[in-house]
Amino acid sequence: MTLPAFFLVYNPTVQAICKSLQKLVKEVFPEAEEIFNPGWKNISYGNGKSRAEKDLIVYIAPFKDSVNLGFYRGVSLPDPEQLLKGTGKQMRHVKLKSELQTENDSIRNLLLAAKKESLTTNSSN
Repeated sequence: MTLPAFFLVYNPTVQAICKSLQKLVKEVFPEAEEIFNPGWKNISYGNGKSRAEKDLIVYIAPFKDSVNLGFYRGVSLPDPEQLLKGTGKQMRHVKLKSELQTENDSIRNLLLAAKKESLTTNSSN
């Protein structure tokens, strides 16, 4: 399955959110590899060294009426707006229900913090 075909099963609002997030993630992480996982129903972005979770930074996961922008090491990110949700050991996500939410500076700031965190983590490995 191709990425464009994958998006077609979702409503136009979800498709628009996904495309806006893709653009934003690529702006913040121009060097990141985009990894489409049809089985996981998400698009992950990482440093390209491997598909191991340790090398992945963020993901975009569409759902019926929303899209999660996930952070593989979200627990370590500053989140003054308290946008990050989740209870896992490491991962956190932000649920977006409109394309307008992708323009929120807090979303970009979380992505920038995730990039900084990934550089720190990968330089210590």
